[in-house]
Amino acid sequence: MNLGAEFAELSFFKKHHNDCEFILPDIVSQEDVIDFLRKLSVMIDSSKLYKMLFSVIDKFMANEININDFSEMYPFDTDYELKVLQLFASRKAKQISDFSIRKRALDCTAAPLIEPRMWTEITKLKNVQTLSINKRQFLLKDLMEMCKNMPSLNQIKVLIDSGSPLPMNDPNFAREFSHSFDKIKKFLFVPTGCYFEDFLLRFSGNLTNFGIKHLPNLNRILPIGKNCDMSKGCKEMDKTSQLEHVRLSSIYLEEFASKFDQFPMVQSLEMRCNNEWNNAREDNKINKKKLELLKKFKKLNELRLTNLASPENLAVLLNNLGPQLELLDLNTDHKMKINLKQIQKTCPLLSTLEINVADVVEESCPLLPALDIAMADVEESQSMTSFTSLRYLQIVCDTNISEKVRLINLLSPPNLEMVYLRGFHVTRQELQETTSKIKDKTIFTKVNKLGLFLNGETSGKMKVALEIEGKRLTEYFLHLNFTVRELQKP
Repeated sequence: MNLGAEFAELSFFKKHHNDCEFILPDIVSQEDVIDFLRKLSVMIDSSKLYKMLFSVIDKFMANEININDFSEMYPFDTDYELKVLQLFASRKAKQISDFSIRKRALDCTAAPLIEPRMWTEITKLKNVQTLSINKRQFLLKDLMEMCKNMPSLNQIKVLIDSGSPLPMNDPNFAREFSHSFDKIKKFLFVPTGCYFEDFLLRFSGNLTNFGIKHLPNLNRILPIGKNCDMSKGCKEMDKTSQLEHVRLSSIYLEEFASKFDQFPMVQSLEMRCNNEWNNAREDNKINKKKLELLKKFKKLNELRLTNLASPENLAVLLNNLGPQLELLDLNTDHKMKINLKQIQKTCPLLSTLEINVADVVEESCPLLPALDIAMADVEESQSMTSFTSLRYLQIVCDTNISEKVRLINLLSPPNLEMVYLRGFHVTRQELQETTSKIKDKTIFTKVNKLGLFLNGETSGKMKVALEIEGKRLTEYFLHLNFTVRELQKP
């Protein structure tokens, strides 16, 4: 809808002293009204625009509002944002269920503390279920006070000042904390403040584990951008928890095993494998019997492992959790053998496999509809023809190790639609053979996008050859979006 032209015909302005009124079309979207006000804000001052907003606020019928859409019209008028908030709190309090004061670009260092008069207005929005604020940061005590006065609120995403007092050993504070956040299901926060990284991480970990221990109704609590171990809170939880995502250190896994049944809703387990757990010495074997208790995570379907270096320990985890996994993410800097046949055998429901390791064993998983692999060595004989359900393929190779690769084998899954290959050394003959296979419709029958990314050492002749083969492909398949780009050196 072109409101510039529409309003030129259907709206008019009347100036009576300092008043300004205008008429809107009967049918107009909330987005169009905001866009019109935004364009108008460059021509009139904030007081006049506020009067216009006051007269058309009934046009705002959606249950979602972002106050920043209005305050960014007058970024230097500090009172305008509060006035707009007060207007919506008085006229639309029952309607709004999704409330935010959210900028597109997040700058934690520039976010001021939210004032009591502002969060007091927010508490008037009694039907708000989801709240997201990144333009202001909260002291923890102010966030607690606000949330306990919003009975419908169940999801928050906010900035919290890491200097906020958190007296974890004070039973009165624990009771107040539980009362304030008892109905919150999803608690996402960004720790802020001009502090050292260790301080931010310690505050994030303390608040996360304190929340797990005292808020059994939580589905998820997560410090955004911080990898905090949740073992302490999980071990101290003495009730049945509704937590769906757990992040642990491997050194606490066996110790936590006896409490697995208190977390029946866990769907995602993320674990960092420490060096001791990775050590395969006979005197350092993990307790397989204890880890059989992992089966108590009956709803778990995502497993993410970082810093993994032990195939034996991976096998134990997959033997217990594999039958129910839909996503498996293996990420490590270690040289480690990954047996894809074993993964396929133990994980019959697996839909997404992400691997970032070296020396992948030559096997395949025919039941995977999605695969995202970054691996150092791709053996020339490795074929992926059995990936019959594969739609998207991404493989990133370490070009310092892999001198060449059989493209035909990598591109052989019959239902591929998109391919991303990066860092391979490909011979000119292999490229020509691959092009012929594609033209013969032996492979690549459904691909519509292909990108080849070259390293800085690719010869000029090879670059020309790639461009020639690319033109051959696009001439034959007019729908194919083919790109050749050279990787930028860091």
